[in-house]
Amino acid sequence: MSDQLNLTSGFTWLENIDWLGILSATIILGVGLFISIIAKKITYRVSIRFMPQTIAYNLARIIYYTLVTIFAVSALSILGINLTGLVIAGGFLGIILGFALQSITANLVSGIFLYWERPLKPGDFVDVNGQLGIVEDISIMSTKIRGLDGVLIRIPNNDVFNSVIKNIGATPARRLEFLVGIAYSEDAEKAYRIIRNELSKHPFILAKPEPDVFVEELGDSSVNIRVRVWVPSSEWYNVKKEIVWRIKKAITDAGIEIPFPQNDVWFRSPLRIIVKKEDSGYENIVGDEKKNS
Repeated sequence: MSDQLNLTSGFTWLENIDWLGILSATIILGVGLFISIIAKKITYRVSIRFMPQTIAYNLARIIYYTLVTIFAVSALSILGINLTGLVIAGGFLGIILGFALQSITANLVSGIFLYWERPLKPGDFVDVNGQLGIVEDISIMSTKIRGLDGVLIRIPNNDVFNSVIKNIGATPARRLEFLVGIAYSEDAEKAYRIIRNELSKHPFILAKPEPDVFVEELGDSSVNIRVRVWVPSSEWYNVKKEIVWRIKKAITDAGIEIPFPQNDVWFRSPLRIIVKKEDSGYENIVGDEKKNS
């Protein structure tokens, strides 16, 4: 009889368990896992359309773990587990991490906005913060640009997002302009004809908009002629090298002088030049005034 009582009393703790609460928490956790998986797949399939695969995958994982955490906390609260201390500790930890990871978070958010807005993409010829080159890659944290000298430049996405971006390769045509200086004694109309002739012969210089050639200013040492043409963006650099050389050669062959900067020096007092011959010890003094012999 005593053994039966001891056996029965050993299972009395089962009566104190909230089986309904456990069942409800299990259902909530199971449904939450199912919803989290579905949300992860939907997020990935939607974001992969305008984001790289790695970014879309990481974003889907963030959504998944966030939902799992929310449903897990809800399930634990149904079981009567007090999570107040955990929430407070998590809040303090979030504040500390927020300050510590401020720059990382800024780059992360900026990277998402760059993918969303798409002001530049891999392969574009751009100017970002004075860095000129071709976009190699846009990751979630930084943008990599291959400079004209071949150096790979990494720029944080926050700096890219907050800077003025010149997407040079986004348009099919780009304007090219430069100055040609001729001497004041030369015929400007003749220089016009030579320049326009060279422009018309180049295959990549567009006829529309028409090339523009005009005297921009009368400089200190030359008459400066401004040349403006439109060329395909992909050929801009090659055209610049070729056309400047062709115009220079044509002007030189035509006998037109391309002057260099010159300065006239005036002396307030008469200039005296002393010529000394070391072998004879003879000194000759030349002044501004002629001496009578």
